[in-house]
Amino acid sequence: MAKPEKLIVVGGNAAGMAAATAARRRRPDLDITLVEQSGRIATANCSAPAYLDGRIVQVSALENLTPQNASEQYSLNVLTGHQALEIQPRAHRLAVRNAATGQTFDLPYDRLILSTGARPIRPSVPNVGARGILALRSLDDAEEIRRWLEIRRPSTFVVIGTGTIAQVCAEALKSHGLEIHFIGREEGLMEDLEKPISECLMQALLDAGIHVHFAENITGFQVSLENEVEAVEFPGQTLRCQGVLIAMGVAPNTDLARSAGLRLGVQETLQVDRRLGTSRAGIYACGDCTHSFFRTTNKPFYWPLATTASRQGRQAGEIAAGARGEDPGTLATRLWTCLGLQVARVGLSSKLARDMGVKHRVTHASAASKPGMYGGHSMDLALISDPETGRLLGAQIIGKEGVHARLCALSAAISGKLTLKEVENLDLGYSPELAALWDPVQIAGRLGRKRP
Repeated sequence: MAKPEKLIVVGGNAAGMAAATAARRRRPDLDITLVEQSGRIATANCSAPAYLDGRIVQVSALENLTPQNASEQYSLNVLTGHQALEIQPRAHRLAVRNAATGQTFDLPYDRLILSTGARPIRPSVPNVGARGILALRSLDDAEEIRRWLEIRRPSTFVVIGTGTIAQVCAEALKSHGLEIHFIGREEGLMEDLEKPISECLMQALLDAGIHVHFAENITGFQVSLENEVEAVEFPGQTLRCQGVLIAMGVAPNTDLARSAGLRLGVQETLQVDRRLGTSRAGIYACGDCTHSFFRTTNKPFYWPLATTASRQGRQAGEIAAGARGEDPGTLATRLWTCLGLQVARVGLSSKLARDMGVKHRVTHASAASKPGMYGGHSMDLALISDPETGRLLGAQIIGKEGVHARLCALSAAISGKLTLKEVENLDLGYSPELAALWDPVQIAGRLGRKRP
């Protein structure tokens, strides 16, 4: 009787778990091993800010699947606390070390999926490793931040970065009664956002009493004799604080792949083709360690987000198990909340369009989500379209409620290559308690169509 084929998945994150479970559903006969460096798998990291502000009391509530559950439900060999050290592509072996015992051993494989994730970017400045200089990427990080808040009891926190993670974490920290300072690199929040959307966000931060600073770079940190952070230094200013959260984005973890000679691509991600295959046959990659493809341009694009990672993971698992398929790509869709506002973006922004050499124009619109007598609020939209054909290329929305529904409609419209006229004529649902007769999406489409 032939031995079952062996599939190894490195990384028990969103992409890795999606890959392992998809492969199992496709091939019940596969021998699947999941190698994870930490002690957790399948964690809901996107909800970590809710743990920071106390809405979620126990961090265990963010563990979607325990190693034991994964082993029993999906017949996986789950090796938590094991670090993948070296890929031997010719021998089809993976060297692994047990962190608890120090034992090193080789695992043979027929196919290998790399889902090694990404790490927080930290500034290369003095004292960056001091106590109280934190980042949020995992549940372990969330627990460390909670411990610092409970033990150190800071009064002032500095958040370095102004992106989505910075915004939601600033709100969570603010709920503890802290004075919050933002330090950003651009005069605006998230250079990918259209100016009116960014200005709405900025005003919400200022109204909440959050201080916003802009600087080209951080020059260093001042620390105490106990090596605890006491201040952040940047050109012309020093901010006293008892805690720092670094939220400057992430960089792909590719050391394992690089040492095996696998090619790297855009933004130092692990290079893959549309079938998520790397430069070595039999080795695939998915999630935050690799890139996807922008749907409207088909160009490689790095978008490290749970939704993209999960889609890629499922495809990688099915393909590694013998299915036909490919990475569907991304529209860089993102949805988040900040200080009572809902914010969303999908497709090209004007900045992305300029960077990619795509002709475009931007239409701004404001309209009520539903009649005011039923609690409707105004929402602001920005539509990015082709100036010649009118095809919708991107959209951004900000408002107090109803943003998610409009985001989904506009994402589908972009995927369907609809024009602004077709967006205006969408047959959308109407009930005065739930929606306006003319939806903000339709109004924005009409305004864009009427532009000269």
